[in-house]
Amino acid sequence: LELMNMVRTAAAYDQGPISFRYPRGEGVGLKLPGRGELIEIGKGRILREGSKVALLGFGTRLQEALAAADELAAAGLSTTVADARFAKPLDEDLVRRLALEHEVLVTIEEGAAGGFGAQVLQFL
Repeated sequence: LELMNMVRTAAAYDQGPISFRYPRGEGVGLKLPGRGELIEIGKGRILREGSKVALLGFGTRLQEALAAADELAAAGLSTTVADARFAKPLDEDLVRRLALEHEVLVTIEEGAAGGFGAQVLQFL
């Protein structure tokens, strides 16, 4: 579903180049609509709302972040899971909110040196 939305957004964007990455293979089994929705460029989304720990995912690791949130909740740690959706431009409002409203903020990505986590750290 997210890939459908990104493709639709990219097709509608005419202010310069745009790129996105997507994994090979199959995604999480969801019923897909007939057409994707436009996404506001540079805006992330909250998938689960909590109060102690914030997991800010980027890319293909969101399912692992949701599973981690379940384990943290079982240990008594209320956890927010957020999907940054975009590395550039970074959703600074989302990052700021997560950092200010939680005791811990963890970025989750595939682990590129100088990647998403480094951008979040530099902003903070």
